[in-house]
Amino acid sequence: MIEAVFFDAGGTLIHTDPRAWLPRVLERFGEAADWSRLPEVLPPIFYWYDEAHLAADTREKAVELWRDFDRRLLAGLGVKRAEAIADWLVEHWAEENLWPRTPGTPEVVHELKARGLRLAVVSNWDVLLPEILEAMGLDGAFETVVISAALGVKKPHPAIYRAALEAMEVAPERVLFVGDRPDADVEAPKKLGMQAMRVAPETGIWPVLERLTAPG
Repeated sequence: MIEAVFFDAGGTLIHTDPRAWLPRVLERFGEAADWSRLPEVLPPIFYWYDEAHLAADTREKAVELWRDFDRRLLAGLGVKRAEAIADWLVEHWAEENLWPRTPGTPEVVHELKARGLRLAVVSNWDVLLPEILEAMGLDGAFETVVISAALGVKKPHPAIYRAALEAMEVAPERVLFVGDRPDADVEAPKKLGMQAMRVAPETGIWPVLERLTAPG
């Protein structure tokens, strides 16, 4: 029987596609992006963040990391005032509409909590994640938020999952891990005895309710 659900953050609770949040910002500045560049620009930027974020173990370092992230993204998309907009973004990073939710967030999260399930977030992210979840209206929903930058290791390293299990004091077989990456969010949790399911940012976390309501 499942007692706890562990969620990944980016691509699971947070829609990380810039098209979900950046157009509103660009409109504010009267700027435009060349979206045809996105398939070429985005993968190396995500890879860079994944490699760099472990060093963002303080709030100040994390804010500067996001400034660099935004600058790289905006410049890569051909935005003329990339520097100024990146500065504006880090000054307003805690605004709700800069962190778009995937479908079913926060509805599924609140429904699971109402059912008595214990919830946690286990994510490869910098130390700003708890404040980002708060900006999204999810503060208080999770008993534990385990962040790779705070631990110094990232998924799929087993230490990050074990840290969540120990913090929650729950047996792995009683946990459902939910995320968008097959390696870090499905294969690695299963190796530790957890159940796991993969979701997509486009369809969101609604399938989690079906999984937990299905017979057997």
